[in-house]
Amino acid sequence: MKKLYIYLTLLIGALFIFSGCNDEWKNELYSRMISLKAPINRDDVSVIYLRYKPNNETVTFKLPVIVSGSLTNDKDYIVRIGVDNDTLNYLNRDKYTDRSDLYYKQLPENFYTFPSQTCHIPAGTDVAHFNIDFDFSGIDLVEKWVLPVTVLPDPSYSLNSYKGRQKALLWIMPFNDYSGTYNAASMYVYFADNTTRYMTATTRETRVVNDNTIFFYAGITEELAENRGDFKVKCEFLEPTVEEIIDPKTEEGTGLFIKKGRLVLSADNPALEFEVIGEPTYEIKEELDIDRPHIVKRFFTLTMEYKYKDAASSENIVFPYRCKGTMLMQRNVSKLIPDEDQAIFW
Repeated sequence: MKKLYIYLTLLIGALFIFSGCNDEWKNELYSRMISLKAPINRDDVSVIYLRYKPNNETVTFKLPVIVSGSLTNDKDYIVRIGVDNDTLNYLNRDKYTDRSDLYYKQLPENFYTFPSQTCHIPAGTDVAHFNIDFDFSGIDLVEKWVLPVTVLPDPSYSLNSYKGRQKALLWIMPFNDYSGTYNAASMYVYFADNTTRYMTATTRETRVVNDNTIFFYAGITEELAENRGDFKVKCEFLEPTVEEIIDPKTEEGTGLFIKKGRLVLSADNPALEFEVIGEPTYEIKEELDIDRPHIVKRFFTLTMEYKYKDAASSENIVFPYRCKGTMLMQRNVSKLIPDEDQAIFW
C-alpha cells in the first residue's frame, strides 16, 4: 500500500511538471512599453555629437524609439513625442544646488525643430526613429545646452517609466574639424613679465563657434569658473596648404595629408585687453594606426603667443598674463563607419 501511495504521488507530480512545459517562449513574456534610447553618461544626460553646418543649414539627429518585448512587435504604433519642461530643473537642483552658472540650460526653440510630432513604429519593427533638425547658427557653447524630450502619454500604448526610460536629456555638442580637448601642458602661462616661472593647465576644452572657428578660455582660467565667459578666446583656422604624405618605400601617395595654416586669435571682451604676439599657426598631420589600419590618427598642433589681463578675479588688482607655447590634440577616425559623428572616437 505504501508503494502504491509513493507511485501515485510521483505520477501526480510528473503531471504537474509536464503540464507546465508548454511552448511559453512562443508567447509574449513582457508588457509592451514605449521608451527612448539615449545612453546616459555619468552626468545623467546623453551627449549628442553633431556636425556644425554653416549658412543656417540643418543637421538631423535620429532619436531611437523602442517597443519592448520578447517577441517582434506585431502592432502599428503612433508615438507622440514632445519637449519635457520639468525634468531638467530637478536634475540641476539635485546636481549643482546653488551653482546656477553650471546648470544645464534648455535649448531654445530657435535652434531645433520637430518635422513631425509623432513617430510611426510599424508592425514587424521594434525600433523606429524620431527626427530632430538642428540649426546651430549663433549658438554660444559657454552654456551646456540640453534638449529634454519625452514620450507623451496616449491610450494606445504604455510608457516605460522604469528609470525614466520614456525621457531623453540630449546634451547637444556641435563639433567641427578642430574642436575637442587639447593637451595644454606645453602652453606656458607667465605672470606679467616673468620669463622663468610659469603655470599650465592640463587640458583646454575647445568648443565650436562656427565651421572653422573654435573657442577656449584664456590662460589657466578654470573651465567651470562662474565668469568663464569673460575669458573666451576665439581661434579661427584660415585656409591651409595641403601636402599629401608620400610612402618612402613605394614613392606613391598614401591618401594621408599634412595641413599647415595660420590662426587668427581674438577676444570679444574688451576688459581682457587681448593682444596677439607674432603669428599663430597650426599643423594637422595624419597617419594610420599600426595595429588598426582602418583608423586614421590626426595630430593637431596649435602654436601661439598672446597677452591678456584679468580684472575680474579681484576688485582692486589687475593681473597681467602672457601665454606662449603649443596645444596638442589627437583625433582618431574610423574609415569603416559612414556616420561621421560615430566614426570619431570621442
